[in-house]
Amino acid sequence: MTEKQCEICGAEISGSPQKIVIDRSTMEVCKSCARFGKPEDKWTPVPRKMVPVERAFTVMRPKPRDQFKDLVELVPDFGRKIREAREGLGLTPEQLGARIKEKATLLKKIEREDISPEDDVRKKLERELKIKLTDQASEAQVKSGGSGRGLTLGDVANIKRK
Repeated sequence: MTEKQCEICGAEISGSPQKIVIDRSTMEVCKSCARFGKPEDKWTPVPRKMVPVERAFTVMRPKPRDQFKDLVELVPDFGRKIREAREGLGLTPEQLGARIKEKATLLKKIEREDISPEDDVRKKLERELKIKLTDQASEAQVKSGGSGRGLTLGDVANIKRK
């Protein structure tokens, strides 16, 4: 029968080896090296859980959206445009609100340009009044004068000289 060797000093262990724990590692050592660790505790308060090596399914994470891709700008005089289209159809703000299921007070504030319409309200107004309230800024319109680099901060900012 082969004798076991101490995992610390390498000496052959006569009899049964002692199991000790050093820095959460269990080792089989001789009696003289047993003083370097604590005796192994057989009882654990929480059962050890098996971690699967491979997942049974893959998690599909959504790709990040470009939030500025579909950004549309309202035309500068959207309130006047809405009021003229509504009056052209002979509707009051209350009647238009009933048609698109929005409050008349909201429509009045939009016509006065106190607030900008949210996308869903804007789409309802465009559909009902048959008008266009947005300017879609395309890449060709955004490009700076002839350089082909695209829009830069200098194209947008007003620089004040001292």
